Amino acid sequence: MGELLGIPEWMVVTLWVGTALTIALVYGYWSIRRAHQRVAARRGNPSKEQFIADMMSDCTPEVSDFLWRKALFYVEPRITPHPDDDLILDLKIDDDDIGMDWPREWADQRGFHDSNLPEWPKEWPATIRNFGRWLDMGPQ
Repeated sequence: MGELLGIPEWMVVTLWVGTALTIALVYGYWSIRRAHQRVAARRGNPSKEQFIADMMSDCTPEVSDFLWRKALFYVEPRITPHPDDDLILDLKIDDDDIGMDWPREWADQRGFHDSNLPEWPKEWPATIRNFGRWLDMGPQ
């Protein structure tokens, strides 16, 4: 292929990989932006105080504040988190972040190892509210 274009073969491969990566990144950005637009059309953007108050019946204010900060990092400035948002489907947060990083960080802040958290209840959807309930099930 490089001979047809008059460039070295390694450059053709580099251009091909670069183009594929660019397309993947643009698609990812578009997909996240579109998901956030759907969420914004479906509901309002609660303030931090509103969010914590909405979470109060299900989990502690400490967990609510922690989840507000973690989720806001991913969705700001387009939307703010809502307790009933699905972390993966609505907010498009990587499941490794919410499945590994967030529990580890919460456990570190609370002085226990994340392996002391219970298993995730399989019947629970991955909403922010349920995630808060689950984190509160850990050692106090």
